Amino acid sequence: MSYTDVFSSFFSPSSIAFIGASKNLHKWGFNILHHIVKGGYSGALYPVNPNGGTWYGIPVYPSLRDIPGAVDLAIIVVPAEMTPDAMRECAAKKIPAVVIITAGFSEAGAPGKELEKQVVQIAREAKIRIVGPNTMGIFSGYPSRINAIMGATPLKPGRVGVISQSGNLGTSIAHRLNRREIGLSRLISSGNEADLTVEEYLEYLEHDEQTSLICLYIEGVRNGRSFFSIAKRISRTKPILLLKGGTSASGAHAAMSHTGAIAGDAAIFGAMCAQTGIIQVDSIDEMVDIAGILLSQPEMKGNKIGIITQGGGWGVLATDLCARYGFELEPLTSSLVEKLDAILPPFWSRRNPIDLVAPGRVTVITDTIRLLVEHSNVDAVLLLGLGYMTIRARRWMQSTVINIDDVREHAEHMISEEMKLMKLIVDQVRGLSTPVIPVIDQVAFDEIMDNNPVKFLDSSGIMAYSSPEYAIRALSRAAWYYERQRARQ
Repeated sequence: MSYTDVFSSFFSPSSIAFIGASKNLHKWGFNILHHIVKGGYSGALYPVNPNGGTWYGIPVYPSLRDIPGAVDLAIIVVPAEMTPDAMRECAAKKIPAVVIITAGFSEAGAPGKELEKQVVQIAREAKIRIVGPNTMGIFSGYPSRINAIMGATPLKPGRVGVISQSGNLGTSIAHRLNRREIGLSRLISSGNEADLTVEEYLEYLEHDEQTSLICLYIEGVRNGRSFFSIAKRISRTKPILLLKGGTSASGAHAAMSHTGAIAGDAAIFGAMCAQTGIIQVDSIDEMVDIAGILLSQPEMKGNKIGIITQGGGWGVLATDLCARYGFELEPLTSSLVEKLDAILPPFWSRRNPIDLVAPGRVTVITDTIRLLVEHSNVDAVLLLGLGYMTIRARRWMQSTVINIDDVREHAEHMISEEMKLMKLIVDQVRGLSTPVIPVIDQVAFDEIMDNNPVKFLDSSGIMAYSSPEYAIRALSRAAWYYERQRARQ
């Protein structure tokens, strides 16, 4: 079976055997099977349990031998000591791909290591490829959704491939991406990597047409030379965002007991990431922020920034942050100031940052963006101070002091106008070759409401940020990546 066919068996199987099916709500044999069914897998699904019967209307087979026809993928959740026998049944059934959820192998000490060797030997002899053991499972967004993971939150299809040596961190990355309306092509919890390794998953995602960007959480690699060689090649066409665990001495020890991975020297690892074009991040939140820029904005071609703000303090803070992260504020020419004078209030700042000082129409904001991009050398625009119109109108509507009927029309108009602005921003970003990064105060992120500007931008594929620092930090990492890509050409 070819390399491509093997991964097709994992991520686009026509049939799945689920070994260890259970009706016990507290067992993974129930929960993961429930996620597969509820997630909408459209292929043939064969729950397996020696007791037979049915699983909420689905026939349960006593063994793999009882399943009619071929099986592309087996998922194993039986106890560790029973896993070798389950693997032998998979070999007899000629199943090419197996996900072993079960823990208790090399991460658990000498007896577990021996058990893992048995499982791998059976797999090698039968030419079976394994994800795991000790894995949280896999997700595939295409062609049929396969939600074979422990995490209970449904995942949506998209363009990001996630590989994680930690199952719970993998699902945390996935859930935070999904929370910002960024979907997944594949999620792979690699576990102990007894067979398939992070390098092989990377090569798969390199050629996966559904994957545009790769997020990695790793604690260590077994073949550093191979890992960095593959990553260097992939990063030319697909950004790789990497969060490294085990960077401290105690963290490295924890990594060894977690998945059996050897963490290695953090400084050397970081230097190799920089050389190969990997974007190394310090947190899941930073990973999501950078992914949002790379997926939703055009390439930043230099380091000159234009700032448009609806509050002076935001502009001052953003100016300091730009200096910290190596960006330059582009001065405004006299001709551009003259053009802006024609649309802005007479007391606007007349310099970069451009303080709009409460413009009368929302179109003034997008007109200012257009003029700045067309008549200056800015490489990106930061748009600060959005969301306040909606929040102020919401507070009027929630007031116990005033009559709601007195403010309803004004409040609804303000909310409508800010939503009009959001739509204009989306259209503008899609039409420009210069990034325009919206920054909306955290209060709007926290507001549960219809017409939430953050939710609208997220659902339109434009990442918004809750502070200038998060936006500028993410933009600096994206700019580093693009600069490196240009240097390679």
